[in-house]
Amino acid sequence: MFLATPAAASIIEYDVTNATDTSCPHGLWVNTLRSACNKKFSFQDGTTFTQDTSAGTATFTGTALNKAGEVATLNLSFDGFQDELTAGQPYKQGPGGLPYNPATMDFYNSASGTIDIAGVTYSLNPSPSLTDDTLLQIGEGANFFSSDLGGSAWLNILDPSGKRIPHFDINFDLALRPGTPVPAPGALALFGLALGGIWAGRRRRRKA
Repeated sequence: MFLATPAAASIIEYDVTNATDTSCPHGLWVNTLRSACNKKFSFQDGTTFTQDTSAGTATFTGTALNKAGEVATLNLSFDGFQDELTAGQPYKQGPGGLPYNPATMDFYNSASGTIDIAGVTYSLNPSPSLTDDTLLQIGEGANFFSSDLGGSAWLNILDPSGKRIPHFDINFDLALRPGTPVPAPGALALFGLALGGIWAGRRRRRKA
C-alpha cells in the first residue's frame, strides 16, 4: 500500500555491514568469478544504503574486500518501490532470515549500476536486472542470512564484453546512520523501519 507523498523528498541513510560472520565474513558474493573465500567480499566502513522515500528509489554505494585484498566498488541504484509483493513475485527466506511480512518489509523491483572488482567493471543486466523474478527485499529479517534489519538482492551481471555471467548476491545488515534525521510518521512516504520504533508509524497508519 503506497502512502501519501510529502512535498519534499525524505532522505534516510544507513550504514551497511556484512550479513555473515563466518570464517569468510562477507556481504558481496561473486559466484564463479572467484573461488573459495576469494568469492566473498566484506563490506568496508563507509558503505551506505540511502533511500529517497519520496521518489521510491534507493542507492547502494561503497567498497568490499576479499581475502586476497581485491577491492570491489559498488555503485547500485534501485527503483520500482513496492510496499508488498504481488502475485508471482517470490520472497526468499534464508537460513537466518524471517518469513515474509509486508508490515515490516519493503521491496524494489528494478536495479541498475556497476560493480568494479580489481579494476574490472561488471554491469547489471538491464533486463532482467534481478534473478528469477526476485526483488531487492529490505526490512526486519529480509536479509537472507540474518533476522536483523537488512536486505538481500540477487543481481544479474554482465562482464565488460556484455556477456551474461552467473549472478552476484548482496546480503547486508543496516543501521540508521548517526545524525540522520528520521522523518516524522506523517512524512514517511514509502518506507518505514522495523527497528527502534521507526517502523511503528507505518503500522499505525495501516491499522487506521
